[in-house]
Amino acid sequence: MKSTIYHEPDLFPTLHYQQCLAISLFVYYSIYQKKISKTAVIHHNHALKPLIRHEGHTALELSYARRKDSVHTNLYYEKILLDNVKNGRMEKLNEVLNYSIVGQAQLGVLSKHNHLRSVQYLMITGIALICRAAIEGGLNEETAFTLSDFYIQKLEDQSSLIDILSLMEEAIYDFTHRVSQAKQNKYSAPITTCIHSIENQLYSEITLNQLSAICHLSPNYLSSLFKKEVGISFSEYIQQQRIEEAKKLLTYTSYPILDIGSLLNFTDQSYFIKVFKKFTGITPKQYRNKDVHQ
Repeated sequence: MKSTIYHEPDLFPTLHYQQCLAISLFVYYSIYQKKISKTAVIHHNHALKPLIRHEGHTALELSYARRKDSVHTNLYYEKILLDNVKNGRMEKLNEVLNYSIVGQAQLGVLSKHNHLRSVQYLMITGIALICRAAIEGGLNEETAFTLSDFYIQKLEDQSSLIDILSLMEEAIYDFTHRVSQAKQNKYSAPITTCIHSIENQLYSEITLNQLSAICHLSPNYLSSLFKKEVGISFSEYIQQQRIEEAKKLLTYTSYPILDIGSLLNFTDQSYFIKVFKKFTGITPKQYRNKDVHQ
């Protein structure tokens, strides 16, 4: 005859750790008539906890890599590549590109179950390194981080190894070219700060007083220093940069011309057209039509 077993899942209530500890201390005192502190118990229990060790796993991984003769990209070539990005050396990139983080050397493995995903992870790491090198080389931080976000998002959309490596190469050339351009104009620290601030605020109001406060210089002194180093006045430089931005919007978007002028803080359309023609020789509409027909 089989015996029937009844399960009582809710027979014992679940207790919080602190409640269990208090009950344990009470039981210990009831038996031994001795008091012990919570701290002593916690320290004792901590000492009894087994350490989680991964030496065996890492040793096996290293052994497996040696058997496969798996060697990561030579760090020497990676350092040269990043140094070329930092110094804007466009002409030197091809010499190291094939042996560095986008070359044909053995790639590391960041995803054992998906080779494409592993390469994407590695290239994303590479973008982060290149971004930092470009900033060290003088590229505007906000520009560098925005580019980094753009290329990382694009990398995640790629579905083939060739596309991933091609995009990575494009990113390297893009960062290096921008660093090279930044190095052509060597300005003093205050003027560099002004230029970076203007780049970051093209869609906002920019005043000389704002920048002079950032640079800790008087507006008059900053204005004369800006014209001396850059060659044009503060206000004219802002106009110039906004027109460059307008050209990009006219080329790559379908925004109405009126909206572009408004976005870039031009007071009205006629003034926007006047300033645009001053720097380009043609109207915004002519510029957009010219770009469409090319």
